[in-house]
Amino acid sequence: MRSEALVRQEEPENCMKLIIAVLREDRVEDTKAVLETIGIKGVTFLYVTGRGQQKGRVSARELGAPLNRNMRMQLIGARPGEGLPIDRTVDAGSPLYDDTEFSLGFLPKRMLIIVAYDEEVDRIVQSIVNANQTGRHGDGRIFICPMISALRVRTGEQGDKALS
Repeated sequence: MRSEALVRQEEPENCMKLIIAVLREDRVEDTKAVLETIGIKGVTFLYVTGRGQQKGRVSARELGAPLNRNMRMQLIGARPGEGLPIDRTVDAGSPLYDDTEFSLGFLPKRMLIIVAYDEEVDRIVQSIVNANQTGRHGDGRIFICPMISALRVRTGEQGDKALS
């Protein structure tokens, strides 16, 4: 019965939004720092994989940073015609391979989740964009969804009280 009350609760005065952002792994620290600067405390980061418009393809130039274990394993198992032959290694930064494209299927990303009041959403989203925009494919996506309510498990507080 308690869960029914949560779902049917009338919309609070200050509506809440769920902000979901899928971002590059290498931008997490910058994103955390920017959110901390604007006073956002409650943030969840998850390790995820996915693909967008680039369909999991990435150039050697974009691989510039050292490859994580997941990406190395995907390159070792790459099928012919999807980048370097299996027995070659990536020399990131080598002019010979800078334009070589690899099909990694799903790329490692980070998902950020924030529940915020309506009036905070624009500031939070703009901060996330500023910390993550490189102008290259794979910069990420941000989704903003309405929240019905929130519940603090420890105290049973709902709505606005659960966020403070």
